[in-house]
Amino acid sequence: MAKQNQEQMKQNLQDTNQWIRILYMVLFWIVLYFSIMVTGGLVFIQVLFALVTGSDNKNLRSFSADLTTYINQILLFLTYNDDRKPFPFAAWGEVEKAVSIEAEATVETGENDISTETSVEKYIRSQEGK
Repeated sequence: MAKQNQEQMKQNLQDTNQWIRILYMVLFWIVLYFSIMVTGGLVFIQVLFALVTGSDNKNLRSFSADLTTYINQILLFLTYNDDRKPFPFAAWGEVEKAVSIEAEATVETGENDISTETSVEKYIRSQEGK
């Protein structure tokens, strides 16, 4: 049994697909770092807009919503909850619902199916009505 585990581990270490994914994960970790810095800048700019004009900037708010969705997609990829690579391997702005393991699970309650929804998806849905 131990020999079989060693063989499996050796095969896993030699799997080029795993190493390629790890390389993408490192690259997306760097992108995530810069994306969070940009988010901080957007927060600062929105605060300035709110102080000067009395309301937020709708264009910045829209971009911020896209950016937070992008950050969510990166986090799902980094935590192995989604195999799809975010932008530039997917289209920017077209928010494709990221399917996480948790979001796939539905709870049946009699006649209704209730699916879990991420906070970003709730935010996007709330912004669509504005």
